[in-house]
Amino acid sequence: MENCRSIGLAVFLAAIASTAQAQDKPVAMDGPAIIAAFEGRTVAGAYVEGKPFRETYALGGAIDYWDSDTTTLGQWSVANNLLCTFYDGLAGGCFRVVQVSNNCFDYYTATTDMVGVAPPDETLFYTARGSVSHLASTCPVDLQA
Repeated sequence: MENCRSIGLAVFLAAIASTAQAQDKPVAMDGPAIIAAFEGRTVAGAYVEGKPFRETYALGGAIDYWDSDTTTLGQWSVANNLLCTFYDGLAGGCFRVVQVSNNCFDYYTATTDMVGVAPPDETLFYTARGSVSHLASTCPVDLQA
């Protein structure tokens, strides 16, 4: 009987480990996943050149943006599986969001040839990387925003 419990526990732990590994595989997020991850939350991180940023994606589409030079308000939305952010007095745009791990998100400036394609490969560089603020970041340590 105890041997069966040990086998059952081992199978359960293997299933959990497998699920955790699957969540750490980069995935291009679709519209519903972007909304579920960000709506009502604050994402903090850095642009590829290292400048820190913070955005709060309010319910209803308002956005509160901060970086080391600017604080502004605006609107956010999701269209064609892209996260779009437009600000008062500041340029905005649309981004493909790739979930790198449970709480690590890369933003890629969207171009028409990126819409609907698989996640960018390693030869393309993200514009920004961030994580939901109230949760521990799971970004790779050497690439953490």
